[in-house]
Amino acid sequence: MSDNEKKVVLLQTKKSMSWIRNELFGPIQEAARKPNPFTIDPTTCWCNLSELRLCMLIVENKPVGYKSSWCKLDLIERIKTIFDDEDPSCKIFLSDENQVAFDEQRKQLESGSTKRLLFPPKYTARPSLQMLEHKLNEWYNMDISEKNEPIPKGEFGFGGYHLPARRLAQIPPDYAPDVEGEPLAFMDRRQKEEEKQDEPEDDEAAKCSSTKA
Repeated sequence: MSDNEKKVVLLQTKKSMSWIRNELFGPIQEAARKPNPFTIDPTTCWCNLSELRLCMLIVENKPVGYKSSWCKLDLIERIKTIFDDEDPSCKIFLSDENQVAFDEQRKQLESGSTKRLLFPPKYTARPSLQMLEHKLNEWYNMDISEKNEPIPKGEFGFGGYHLPARRLAQIPPDYAPDVEGEPLAFMDRRQKEEEKQDEPEDDEAAKCSSTKA
């Protein structure tokens, strides 16, 4: 055989019908299983960037304990908004134009400016409270986290409460407490109500006696 001649080799392989179907129509079927992206509200979907923002905020404010409700509301607000006094690392969540404006605003604040600005993040997620709680439960078991969270000492205390003198002076004399500690006006009203409840019974008894006579 000369060098100019080409040798053709044919290889025959056998593939199952399922393999051929998955190879040819697998991507189409996979796309058909996914929801239509045009019918999904982008503000209700988490993305990698918005989840990264949530992780950074959780490190600062842990949404567990007696301040969990306040922390969750703060997380929602800060996910939706980038404040001008935040760490410069937050620029990754801003568009190119807002990154320049963010740097300029920080320079203005350092020079003593009192003008404050808020910047919208470039991701589309705008989570609600339900979305945030679902994501937290997906990442962490919040029930167990709440049980394991200790109550800090010195945060709670019990004590007596006394009205200020100016408020006590505004109370009418009839409402002054009696010997037993209950306002006299309330006792008088209670006695009148008891007398009214007793009157219908006396009237019915009188009517019954008159009919029998």
